[in-house]
Amino acid sequence: MPQAPKKCFIIMPFGRKTDGNGETIDFDVVYHELFREPVVSMGFEPIRCDEITTAGSIHEDMFRHIAADDLAIVDITTNNPNVFYELGVRHALRPAMTILTKARGTNIPFNIAGQRVIDYPSANGSFADARAEIARFIRTGLLESRVDSPIFAVLQEARKDWQRERIAAAKEYPYRLRSDSSRLISIITGDLRDWRGIDVWVNSENVNMQMARFYDRSLSAIIRYEGAMKDDNGEVTDDVIADELIALLKDRQSVTPGSVYVTGSGALARTRGVKRIFHAATTHGVPGTGYQVISEVEQCVTRALERMDQERFREENLGSIVFPMMGTGNGGGHVDVIAPRLLQAAVSYLAAHTESSVRKVYFAAWNHRDLQACQAALAARDDIDAC
Repeated sequence: MPQAPKKCFIIMPFGRKTDGNGETIDFDVVYHELFREPVVSMGFEPIRCDEITTAGSIHEDMFRHIAADDLAIVDITTNNPNVFYELGVRHALRPAMTILTKARGTNIPFNIAGQRVIDYPSANGSFADARAEIARFIRTGLLESRVDSPIFAVLQEARKDWQRERIAAAKEYPYRLRSDSSRLISIITGDLRDWRGIDVWVNSENVNMQMARFYDRSLSAIIRYEGAMKDDNGEVTDDVIADELIALLKDRQSVTPGSVYVTGSGALARTRGVKRIFHAATTHGVPGTGYQVISEVEQCVTRALERMDQERFREENLGSIVFPMMGTGNGGGHVDVIAPRLLQAAVSYLAAHTESSVRKVYFAAWNHRDLQACQAALAARDDIDAC
């Protein structure tokens, strides 16, 4: 079953309004002829406040879209106070993928004067250039995971040290799918080596599938070392997981971004009850720059869950899996952007595959930044409930 398209909430005036230059603009035409085409072409479903049809509070639904939708387009043409209020809420709740637009000639208020704004003709002009620019902004946002909220940029710097502080205490934050209460999405904290009984550990790797050295500060290094066979002095005698991965790759120098390769778990089977290690290609190298997260890192979640449901693994009863915040370490991706995408992929898969053997999907929050991002993403959803 295909996944539902991502949402784009469009914040703008309705109907015919007069701009600051005295020109009358039909914003319904702007919505249908300017905004919808590039949004749909980039894989998003556009929705405007007047199109929300669910029962309940319109304001609650509006805030849910502002907080949860992956993309927002905000038209500031008329200096409408409601529009600016909703823009402020969006900037406070979401770090990225907020696009500002205005009719050509509109003055930009001082408080957002530093923001990039896409102009479009207010009358007697083609929307073609503006449509192309909107599509380019969306494409760039998806590829770069760049923070465009000035509020988040300030908060990130002010709280940087606390946010990145490692969480030592082991704790679980479980959520149930409303459509199937037996399926769980859980955030877990604490040292990876304290985890027990999770069938599959996901190792976030580069497209070269080169596991980290034993004593590097990374998940790959921990998995490699803890899975290796050792003598009584703790010296590695058999580099089990890394060797099996190399054998799987054969002569390949790199793999397709988003690929998932499956190995055994080595010594982790005995010490932690791990049945399999899934190696996901979540980053790619850029000469002179280092590693960057792949553009659709959430595909790694979907592909890993698909692997668990493959016939050859059915007899192993792989019912639980743990993902790190893939691409947010050396890959440089912003966790407030990536966490909702990873969680969305997991929830969508479990909801769509009712026959799946997967009962529990964990996401590891290494620090306070990861934990907050996951909790915020889950709190904004209306298809799961905290346990």
